[in-house]
Amino acid sequence: MKRLPLIGCLALSFLPIATTAVAHHSFAMFDRSRTESIAGTVKELELVNPHGWLRIMVPDASGIPNEWSLELGGAGQLSRFGWTPNAVHPGDKVVVRIHPLRDGSYGGQLISVTLPSGQVLGQRRAARR
Repeated sequence: MKRLPLIGCLALSFLPIATTAVAHHSFAMFDRSRTESIAGTVKELELVNPHGWLRIMVPDASGIPNEWSLELGGAGQLSRFGWTPNAVHPGDKVVVRIHPLRDGSYGGQLISVTLPSGQVLGQRRAARR
């Protein structure tokens, strides 16, 4: 009988960990009804979990470059679609297709990137949550 409260306390202590493990952010920040193509120069590629990032410099109408942060899937998922740490390099001229951010800031969810060689790398669309 003395063990029952101990087991209950141990079980409850793992609850915050389990909740955190299944949590994930919403994709509501992206306007998935719109697709834009943007040409720019690669600043960096981060193949990390839970989401990779492609950062490109895109000149505005007056020619001033702005950094765009594009969210990708996780590193494991991306590797199944041909992404490697050397897929793009700083200085590469690329064209990306994205779902832009709803608030109009410089960023979005990457759909595909056309590399200087003409090769297209994409990613499977994330499930709507």
